Amino acid sequence: MNHMPTHMAHTPVADAATFDRRTALGLAAGGLTLSLAWPGAHAAKGADTALSAYVNITPDNRVTVVVPGSEIGQGVFTGLSKILCEELEADWAALEVVLSRADDAYANPAKKRQSTGNSDAIIGYMPVLLKTGAQAREMLVAAAAKQWGVKPETCRAENSVVHHDASKRSATYGALASAAAKLPIPAEPKLKSPDQWKLIGKDFIRKDTPAKVDGSAPFGADVNLPGLLVATLTTSPVFGGQVQSYDAEAALAVKGVVKLVPIDNGSGTGGLAAIASNYFQAKKALDAAKIVWDTKGGESFNSASYSQLMREGLNDEGKTLPPLKRGDAAEVLKTAVKTHEAVYEVPLLAHACMEPMSSTALVTDEACMIWSPAQQQGAARELAAKMTGLPLAKVTLQNTFSGGGFGRKWELDFTRQAVQIAQAVKGTPVRLYWSREEDIQHDYYRPAYVIRMRGGLDKDNAPVALHAKLVGQSLLAFQKRPVPVDFTAIGGAINMAYAIPNTLIEYVEKAPNVPVGFWRSVASSHNAFFAESMIDEMAALAGQNPLDFRRALLKDKARELAVLDLLAEKTGWGKKLPLGHGLGLSFTPGFGSILAMAAHVSVKGNTLKVEKITCVADCGTLIEPRNVDAQLDGGIVFGLSAALFDEITVEKGAVKQSNFFDYPMPTLASMPEIEIHVMPSTAKPGGVGETSVPGVAPAIANAIFAATGQRIRKLPLRAAGLSLA
Repeated sequence: MNHMPTHMAHTPVADAATFDRRTALGLAAGGLTLSLAWPGAHAAKGADTALSAYVNITPDNRVTVVVPGSEIGQGVFTGLSKILCEELEADWAALEVVLSRADDAYANPAKKRQSTGNSDAIIGYMPVLLKTGAQAREMLVAAAAKQWGVKPETCRAENSVVHHDASKRSATYGALASAAAKLPIPAEPKLKSPDQWKLIGKDFIRKDTPAKVDGSAPFGADVNLPGLLVATLTTSPVFGGQVQSYDAEAALAVKGVVKLVPIDNGSGTGGLAAIASNYFQAKKALDAAKIVWDTKGGESFNSASYSQLMREGLNDEGKTLPPLKRGDAAEVLKTAVKTHEAVYEVPLLAHACMEPMSSTALVTDEACMIWSPAQQQGAARELAAKMTGLPLAKVTLQNTFSGGGFGRKWELDFTRQAVQIAQAVKGTPVRLYWSREEDIQHDYYRPAYVIRMRGGLDKDNAPVALHAKLVGQSLLAFQKRPVPVDFTAIGGAINMAYAIPNTLIEYVEKAPNVPVGFWRSVASSHNAFFAESMIDEMAALAGQNPLDFRRALLKDKARELAVLDLLAEKTGWGKKLPLGHGLGLSFTPGFGSILAMAAHVSVKGNTLKVEKITCVADCGTLIEPRNVDAQLDGGIVFGLSAALFDEITVEKGAVKQSNFFDYPMPTLASMPEIEIHVMPSTAKPGGVGETSVPGVAPAIANAIFAATGQRIRKLPLRAAGLSLA
């Protein structure tokens, strides 16, 4: 993969995998530390000082920063700690970073909850972390100045040391921390200007990289405690089914098996877990149990009939949100000089994290402790308190690293099941680990949708109206969070950045018996395919170049035009390509970033090869430039998988796919060349974890049209009869 050059500096890193007292840092405010003790932990030597919930300093000058978000591969372990360290003036090379436990002290200010999603970790936490770092620095400087009898403004902080150059005195943060913690917290500390930043915007080895390379990083599946037991489970293959009967005697006869435990996913589907000395014993016990399922009549549902139901729903009356309505699209379309209509469809999709669901729990009469890669740390902790009947203060959840999340680990089912299982063997820690088959067949899927797009042009071939009617399942309704119209379904069905005077997005809800949840880029994951495919079709109707057509719709937006123009430059847009080759475009701003993408494909007969994907993005101020590249890369791979291969189909109420052989991921052999160009920007930081996912499918589909004249209106592409080179 080719990228714009980035600067890399090598720095040592603390061992992030050590599960000790510092990994389970206590929360602190005003210098008070509430320490967390749990099996396998050992006390750190010396008296630690917490200057805030995020900063902990030991007398030997060991500075530790607590990362409040879940590290699901997106880089917050480094990015968030770097932001705080920038103002703290701690020694970045020696800085230790740990993942937080669940507590309101770590709530994301953007949403008032501690959770990781919507690509908003940097956006939400940056202001508070900059301020926190500056507050701690000023307190340390004030403590030194008081000790030396000088004015604070005559002192400076650098690399975890406060200096008074005039008298050549200095003191480490460790020596000053205790006195600093007793001082008032500055309400409005002075922040650096961006031109003074030493860390932000520069590349270093990620703080989690060494531990992940040597295998010592603690993921959800790696937690190991004294006396630990291991559990796995199976749930009804048909959504909503329950265990009717099973052979307990045969299952318990398997060597190492301790107990069988009924479980459920919290969404109406029941199952059975086996607890044993290791995973393979537990799995063997479930096989021996010969479970008989009561499927509650759920066999009547299948994907083919639901697809037809959604298409019929295009004739139903829809609902809309006022912000998504401009002018009177329906009336204008009646008098438009040219009109065009197209119907598009996307299937259910699984998350397919490389690390299946896993969580460890220990329940006693007095406390509940959980170690988990949960994306909703706060909600998971609250659920455990409700289940155990314990006060919230007696429930702790320690975040671990996560082998992928993509929204799947936002769900609470695996937390619920881990606590259910641990309650059955009180006083003993149990690690729950799902099989890959369980992971694919019992996901909270990206919903399937059908949409009808209608567009109109005036006499000058300018778009005057665009009307979208979307039919499918409401994610929020499934999660029992009903709203008048579900924005996670309809958001972005028309790209509102385009200056189209009359727009209307309508939604018709069709609710199948399928568990659905947040999937990387949420509404944009499907609506960008619909919206950008339709814009391309309207450009063809107007007889215009797709790039010029989009530029005209963005003529008053300088940043957006700059992104498109750089993409045109880097791809050589307009150049003549060999027969059977095509270049397709998508423009998909979102999550506070602006992004455009071009796909170069070749089609020979029915064989498609994606030759190259070029991505240009303006993500605002960059915290970790190289990590932005990596996230955009990863999003493209994720989007490519969905565009080319992936589809969850339900037959007789059960998911047909079960593993990577029938729900494939891209391999190195199937990967195109990827070229990333991130534009310099001084705008506010934008999200990058999800930003590049939506644009992949429409760029490829539009490129296929450019190469062959064939419009692709249904995903995945193999469903259109294309085989993949």
